[in-house]
Amino acid sequence: MTQDIYERISKHFFTDVHRVFLAVSWYTGERPEAILKSKVSQFYVNPSRRIVRSEIIYSATTRKDKKTREVPCHIALEKILRDYECLEDGYLFPSRVKPGKPLSRQAIDRAFRRALKKAGLENQGYSLYSARRGFITRLDNLGCSPGLIKSLSGHASLSSLGRYIEISEEQRKNAIANF
Repeated sequence: MTQDIYERISKHFFTDVHRVFLAVSWYTGERPEAILKSKVSQFYVNPSRRIVRSEIIYSATTRKDKKTREVPCHIALEKILRDYECLEDGYLFPSRVKPGKPLSRQAIDRAFRRALKKAGLENQGYSLYSARRGFITRLDNLGCSPGLIKSLSGHASLSSLGRYIEISEEQRKNAIANF
């Protein structure tokens, strides 16, 4: 997923909840399940005043590798979170149909699929993991070391990280041309 694709999908969501979910994924590179299970306190120092943490915290209990992960908050994400009208406690993305529970993976996936269709991007291979792939690929394109990318993405190994880095045909051609 590129910046342009992220923006196209984002503007076709029906609600801010869905837009903010995608932004969190885009700017932190976390897995969808961990984002959905995140609590307001992991993103805000003071939710009532919308003071955003300098580092977003993903609790070990919500992550696949069972390790707490902290990601510096990007300035664009900070602005999005300041404008987001969340609850003062509980889940950052609460379910509208099941009080006390987070938004379900199925609900966010349906919203994502609707946004893809409205953006004219359906059947092009995008999924809820595309923002995570985009996060990792952007870091790689910036020239960040694999170790740094691994640290920021929360991958356990470099081999598992490699599956997320997307290489464009233009990059391949430039590599040979500049070799």
